Amino acid sequence: MRPCRKSRVAFLLTTVFTSVIFVILTPPALAQVPAPKVTITGLFDQVTSAGKNFYDANLARDNDREWYARTRFRPDFTFEVGRTKAVLGLQIDLAYGQTGSNDGGFPGNNTGSPGGIGTATGGTKLFTNGNLDLNTDVGGMIKIEWIYTEFDLTGKDSLLPFVPVQTVARAGGQPFASLANYKVGVYAFGEFAGVSAVTTLAPNVKTSFAYIILEDQLAGGNRAAATARTSRGEDYAFVVSPEITPFTGLDLKPLYSYFHAEGITSFWTRRNLVNRRTVGGVLGPAASMGGGAPAGDSTDQEDRHTIGLDARWRMGPFGLDPTIYYQWGTLDSQALTSSGAVKRVEADMSAWLVDLIASFRTGSLLLELRANYSTGNKARDNLSKSIRYFQPLDNRGTYYAGWAAIMALGVDYLNGVAMDGMGSNIGYDRYGRAQLGLRATYTITPALSVYGIVSPTWTAEKVDTDTNSGLVPGAVGLTAGRTTVDDKSWVEGDSRYLGTEVTAGLTWRWAPNAAFDLQGAWLSAGSALNTAELLNGVHTRREANDAYTAAARVRLSF
Repeated sequence: MRPCRKSRVAFLLTTVFTSVIFVILTPPALAQVPAPKVTITGLFDQVTSAGKNFYDANLARDNDREWYARTRFRPDFTFEVGRTKAVLGLQIDLAYGQTGSNDGGFPGNNTGSPGGIGTATGGTKLFTNGNLDLNTDVGGMIKIEWIYTEFDLTGKDSLLPFVPVQTVARAGGQPFASLANYKVGVYAFGEFAGVSAVTTLAPNVKTSFAYIILEDQLAGGNRAAATARTSRGEDYAFVVSPEITPFTGLDLKPLYSYFHAEGITSFWTRRNLVNRRTVGGVLGPAASMGGGAPAGDSTDQEDRHTIGLDARWRMGPFGLDPTIYYQWGTLDSQALTSSGAVKRVEADMSAWLVDLIASFRTGSLLLELRANYSTGNKARDNLSKSIRYFQPLDNRGTYYAGWAAIMALGVDYLNGVAMDGMGSNIGYDRYGRAQLGLRATYTITPALSVYGIVSPTWTAEKVDTDTNSGLVPGAVGLTAGRTTVDDKSWVEGDSRYLGTEVTAGLTWRWAPNAAFDLQGAWLSAGSALNTAELLNGVHTRREANDAYTAAARVRLSF
């Protein structure tokens, strides 16, 4: 008996389908599997620095001084198979000698506070995670900076090969790098957990996308009453930033970013500031965000939008790096009405940041001029209703780095982060920022260069100097700012001039992959850094004093 036509067709289809699956699942016999490869890059730093009067963010009290030394080990392990790779970046920061009431590290890894006052919390030097005391037997000191996988998401030989354009994706803990901006510290520069993708649409057109997870809510974390929940809510952000090169020498990087927070959030993206009409007196901590549990109330939310452009242009010896961002949105907080009642109030956000760098090179001399301006609030403004200061998503304290050593990061990159929050938050307290910088670098030989920097600095709005200065009460992390003294505080502004910093230094690359850096800086304090305090119940003004620092570093890169 002959099989029916339907049976033959079914048999044929089954055979073809089986053959296709076999071909897909069987690797080509002639294809060569790439050999796995592991590489290690990184650096060793040995740093020592001394200074006076800038560690505690109060220049009117000048008995804060130190001379310390530390070491940093920063290895990056890269594991590669073909075009797919994984990166593990580690970091160890150890101070020479015991600098706190314990050695730091686990289980008591309390990082110190500005000015070495980490001894009060049993910690160590700011941003170090341990102390090399006598016999140097410390443990539990490794920090994980990066831990991500990079792979081809679309394009040929990718996860989604049917999409014709090439996209390289990353998942895990990763650096922002240039996902959001070119210029260091203007919006997003540190690290984050999440996913990112860079798509090449044409040789001169790319798009960057990043989804950032700041805080996540686990199952059941939102079951209790709002003020008793263990969850800090869902805090996230995303960045969309094309990269366009219209012609050689000009790169344009537009930006749109959205940030959402529930209850309190990371101090890197929202600074804590004193505000008399806010519950608890400080905008940012849990009391101002619903009170009750340490996380506050996750129904008090923030929605922040940022748009703008970062660019770089090179033509012969000339260069121009302009940045302009505008920010808007809303922030919920718990505020006091004129009758003393507590209610939720929505603050309106509107802020600008403009940052320009112009450069000119002639022979061995490089001249650079930098100007920046960020908007701010007046002393009397109620921050529960109006926010006019610009807030980066995360710049890890790097704004203006390399252009100062007291008001920004210098050779000793652990100092300068906490100088009134200007490295981390760009503006001074709520008052914004206006600054000029002139930097001249002369390359004596390819191995030896010297430089000098002058940076006069002001605020956009006048600072009320009938306030004190230091760590904001109730703040977390490194938040420094102005604090309330009495009823004369927060009435009117007095001065915009923060001071002028003069910095000089040299870099000597005396051997392959080895460099020696030496740097000194002096801050001539301006009247906007003056403070007030109560002495025997009397409102007393104090003038700011100058500050200085000197640092040396030996770096081995590998």
